[in-house]
Amino acid sequence: MFESTVEVQDVAAQVRDATATLAAVARESRAWSGSDRSAVLALVRVSEAALAEARAHLLVADRDAGDSMRPGDRSFEAAHARMTRSGLGEAARVVRQADAMVSMGTVAAGVRDGVVPLGHLDELARIAGSASPEVAAVLRSPQAQEVVVGMARSASRPDFARALARWVAAQDPAGLQAVHDAQHRERFFTLSAQGHGVFLKGRLDRVAGETLRVALDAMGQYGDDTRSPGQASADALTMLAEHACAARAARPGPVGVGSRLPAAPAGEPLADTDAAPAGTGAVTSGAVSRPHLSLLVPAETVAELLAHQRALHDADTSVSRADIDAGTMAATGAGAGRVLCAPIALPWGTVVPATLEDGTPVPMSELAKALCEADITRVVMSAESLPLDVGRSKRLFTTAQRRAAVVRDGQCTWNGCAQHASRCEVHHVRWWDRDRGDTSISNAALLCKHHHSEVHRLNLSIQRLEKPPGWTRRQRITAHIGGAGQAVDGNLDAPTTTVGATGGRQLLRYVFRDHRGHLINAPDGKGGAP
Repeated sequence: MFESTVEVQDVAAQVRDATATLAAVARESRAWSGSDRSAVLALVRVSEAALAEARAHLLVADRDAGDSMRPGDRSFEAAHARMTRSGLGEAARVVRQADAMVSMGTVAAGVRDGVVPLGHLDELARIAGSASPEVAAVLRSPQAQEVVVGMARSASRPDFARALARWVAAQDPAGLQAVHDAQHRERFFTLSAQGHGVFLKGRLDRVAGETLRVALDAMGQYGDDTRSPGQASADALTMLAEHACAARAARPGPVGVGSRLPAAPAGEPLADTDAAPAGTGAVTSGAVSRPHLSLLVPAETVAELLAHQRALHDADTSVSRADIDAGTMAATGAGAGRVLCAPIALPWGTVVPATLEDGTPVPMSELAKALCEADITRVVMSAESLPLDVGRSKRLFTTAQRRAAVVRDGQCTWNGCAQHASRCEVHHVRWWDRDRGDTSISNAALLCKHHHSEVHRLNLSIQRLEKPPGWTRRQRITAHIGGAGQAVDGNLDAPTTTVGATGGRQLLRYVFRDHRGHLINAPDGKGGAP
């Protein structure tokens, strides 16, 4: 295209001058119409994508040539940080982004077309950079790139990151397990009493951290005008310890690994002061009825785990004669005569992983532990075995209904809100009092506390849109692992959980309108955002 680098430099100078001109004109943009500003902003985003691609090819070529490296530079990222003064973290991000754009042509085309925003590209580059070589190679295949572009087409950045993480976990269950094991090995927690207070420091794996977060949320402590969110969290931790000590004093006995969170003393419920009696399955506001950790598990994932465990058991109990002849038996101690073998590793099938309510993939070992000690709610898609529709005789949603709504909606249904299900309440789409709506899963929608309040404050109506692309209606079982409730059956419309364009469940979309029918919030970003 260009006969010399001088011509390329001239083009780069023209781009610089054009952007300087645009910046000067934009200083007067307050006087423009909204449509004019939107049009120019769209063109700026396209230009940013083009410049990012140009930078990507330049950086990769510079790294391959080694021209930027100087004595003392530990890496190309360090050299780039030195030249740009951006810091090592930012330099590493830019180089990861460059690697992704250069090695993934289909994704780069999506960036140029505006389908894949640069923020989504950063998430892809981060996950690809930390994935195993096998999964990284799969991500760079044309088929996988098409899947990635499909994920990014309509998802927000947090949703895209979660969907991509689930997709990668499905490709490499062993890798997900290895990451979890590494996090678990590095766990620690210390209390340090100093002259000006007690300091806490620690690190947990993702599942343990989610368990702690759920327990703290159950204390019902939130920031307000009198205390910051951090102070409220400190109060919640103190309250959690007080409940545990009070329960321990009331019921002496060991509290070991896997023990449930003790019940609060009489008159001091963990979350709701008017909680329903135990076993009724009712909750007071559609929020979590009592603190527990929930996993959403496709049925085929459970089947794969059981098959893998059976195969592993068969392989582990079949000790070859060669092991015995090689003298690998313990000579002394309680294990004398026992054959000592390295742990057996068997390949996993490609299945969608179990996830926390916020979509975080969970390794198979944690699922196996949950199946061993947790209560299970079985949700059968499009079946009639769970009486989810309890009619208008009951106003409050049951725990089973809330779990079904979690499986279907996944998070707050307000478009643009990423609050995950554990922080949401169940709202009557057709209001109980205003519209005489019934208490059923078809009339339920998850909303975070803020948007639940806004829907009622603004007197909004909600419309559930048609099923999203790729939806199929068929019989399907999804296991829901929780710490409360009894095994029940469910009737629920839900998307087929396959390893495909979304890396997991397709979430339904909703439209919010005011009493005059004016659009307030929709999936395409139109409307306001209370």
